[in-house]
Amino acid sequence: MVLSQEERILIRRAADRDGEAFATLYLRYHDAVHRRVSALLCNRQEADDITSEAFLRAWNAIDRFEDRDVSILAWLSTIAQRLALKHLSKRRPNLSLDDISLEADGRESPEEVAERAVLAARVRRALVELPQLQREVLSKRFLEQLSYDEVGTALGKPVGTVRVIQHRALRALRSVLSLTTEMERAKAAPTGASGE
Repeated sequence: MVLSQEERILIRRAADRDGEAFATLYLRYHDAVHRRVSALLCNRQEADDITSEAFLRAWNAIDRFEDRDVSILAWLSTIAQRLALKHLSKRRPNLSLDDISLEADGRESPEEVAERAVLAARVRRALVELPQLQREVLSKRFLEQLSYDEVGTALGKPVGTVRVIQHRALRALRSVLSLTTEMERAKAAPTGASGE
């Protein structure tokens, strides 16, 4: 996604503290940023709060926006993602039944929906363990669905480097998830003879 001329004008006006210009950017990109945050947090109220905080920070920093010929959505999403991951790292690891949507649909049973929700929570917790650059590459590639070229432009990295970072991030994510699964199995295993 290339930065359009209209976006450039809106950004310049917003940098000059034109609230109407920033409101236009807000209306244009709020839903996309909110979806991104929701995918990370899986909690609508927290996603609402983090999205609002991200736009507030963007308003305060719009004069420092660097035109790298990438849509401002990438910049806004990066701000929101960092806030969401910081929030996620502080969150206690639990899964509330209120956060699981068990909609009946002929394709998946409620048990399968619950298992998917538990797996998604594990992946979010594992993402927090990765270095920031690896988290950014994975989120831009798989949540924002950006191409390698777009990720490279957004991060100021060559495409080959983005591919290497993604490969290492996926390998590290698999490792963290395997370790977490092993630890959970060890906790669930019987701890010795009983009834003696």
